[in-house]
Amino acid sequence: MTVTNAQNQTAQHEILMRGWLESYKPGKNPDAGGLIRVRGDNTIREAIVPKRVTGVEDIPTQSIVEVYGYAGEGDEPAIATDIEVLNRAEALPVDLRNIELSNDRYRHLHLRTPKLRAALMFRHFVQKYAREFLESRGYFHVHTPILTEASCVCSGDVFTFPYYNKKIATLIQSPWMYADSLVGSLEKVYALNPSFRREREPTTTHLVEIWQLQVDGAWETNETAMTLEEEFIRYMANMLRSNHADLYSMAGLSMAHLNDFEKSYPRITYDESVKRIRKLGFEMEYGDDFDDDALHALGKEFGSPFFVTTYPKRLKNFWFPQLEENPELTPSNDLFSHTGQGEIIGGGERVNSADQLASNLEYYGHDLDEFDWFLETRKYGCVPHAGFSVGFDRLTAMLMGVDHINKATVYPRLPQGGLRP
Repeated sequence: MTVTNAQNQTAQHEILMRGWLESYKPGKNPDAGGLIRVRGDNTIREAIVPKRVTGVEDIPTQSIVEVYGYAGEGDEPAIATDIEVLNRAEALPVDLRNIELSNDRYRHLHLRTPKLRAALMFRHFVQKYAREFLESRGYFHVHTPILTEASCVCSGDVFTFPYYNKKIATLIQSPWMYADSLVGSLEKVYALNPSFRREREPTTTHLVEIWQLQVDGAWETNETAMTLEEEFIRYMANMLRSNHADLYSMAGLSMAHLNDFEKSYPRITYDESVKRIRKLGFEMEYGDDFDDDALHALGKEFGSPFFVTTYPKRLKNFWFPQLEENPELTPSNDLFSHTGQGEIIGGGERVNSADQLASNLEYYGHDLDEFDWFLETRKYGCVPHAGFSVGFDRLTAMLMGVDHINKATVYPRLPQGGLRP
């Protein structure tokens, strides 16, 4: 369908723009025509529609159009002389100018709005800069399985389903074990995978399906891993600040928080964190996990991301060794956001002794037979190494500066939530 053009000279005109009709606004003066806005090539273009081009006001928003006309000279606006409707949209079931992100029923349509289009682009660039940084440090990108027989349980419960030969398969909670095993092959590796956790309650920081970046390197220690983590975050923040002010503007977000990533990231032990949290007025006993409100208060006090190190053995998992000077403590670290997104990175040294790994598995109640292949990576030569896991969705939310993981995710799978769209 072509909107009426009095001059009928489409063939002589260039295509000014094509894509989704975002809006048409009639001119204040009936003789002045109106303004059309079309989204295409990841930008929004505008053109003046003269009065002689009729029928534009009847085109539903989100229809696919091609607009012909003349580009303006200098600062002059473009002039549309013909508009062809390639696909006429039906009336939208939701107002895209005022969306409610807690309602995922129309998420597939919400993703056309500037805020969520920006979120998609943020995810692209955060991934890009993460890869750039790690590969500049000699890390290889590896692909690891999603299905396994024994998953390293990180939080929540695992998802299982029937597999061949009456076996039970598990969706991984983390790509850690497989990335770790590849240290024996390539020495420095990273993997970016979807992971799955049967979390119990929806929060601003938890999803059932997450993307996780796993980094493991030979000869690294807990201290060198923390330095790498800090430089990793700072690099991405600098790249976003230097190159993507347009994305923050598009999403309606401030860039002020990016300055905080230039500061040094404090390192405090778990024991020190308990004392600090008590001083801030929160109840916490040694051996307790962190309360979200207490963490947020601690982050405000520091004004930058911060590390908590040297966790008690009982709060960590089987892949951490114990300190020689105190077997009840581990060479471990978590990096927390200071702006409310919670734990962004968890890392530390990895146990490299088969006997110690077997002892740890028993301590945490795991079946040794299920982890026999992983024990063999220690039996047949295992280099000292360390690594860290990055919650990619939380990382993106922190760098964007948004207060809910929903705002940094494409199709969020929330605890107790649905599977559509």
